[in-house]
Amino acid sequence: MSIFDKIRNIPFMDMIKDQRLKELLLKREFRLSEDYLQREFLRKAEDDEVSNLILKLENGFGTLSGKVKKRLLPFAVPFSARFAIHAVDFSRSGKVVLFKMEEIKPIDSDWLTQKLVRNVPFLAYADRILVCDLERVPRLTELFSYQVKGVRPLDHVVLKELSFCEGEVVGRLGLCL
Repeated sequence: MSIFDKIRNIPFMDMIKDQRLKELLLKREFRLSEDYLQREFLRKAEDDEVSNLILKLENGFGTLSGKVKKRLLPFAVPFSARFAIHAVDFSRSGKVVLFKMEEIKPIDSDWLTQKLVRNVPFLAYADRILVCDLERVPRLTELFSYQVKGVRPLDHVVLKELSFCEGEVVGRLGLCL
């Protein structure tokens, strides 16, 4: 299967459907909208206890809000968590984005954060740092593992910059030969 067949692959095309292809190719810049992230990440985190998850991206930070229901309470309790990009490791050894949890309301509870993260297989949480392993994201796994004659082309792509902007995540890519 050639690389062009991979590009035509439906999951990959779904991923870039929200993208501005000209910016991706010419500026080496990609943008992920709130809607895309809501669809790919947050739907998997909802269950009987956690619901109404909404992601809002602002300049420099993101906010996740929703409701959590505990068995002892007769009603769902609203919560919100504010986070920022802490670090990015986009190398041959791994493709990981670290988020720093800045503020969790009304109760700063590791239980709630662990509950949200446990349902998403490519997320991990410890010491107020949320780790997103991009190589385990279902739509990206096949793309990152694709090989041409034993070489993974995306091992030579680096993520130079990643930031939160109004309503989207913006990243700039580079090549490392």
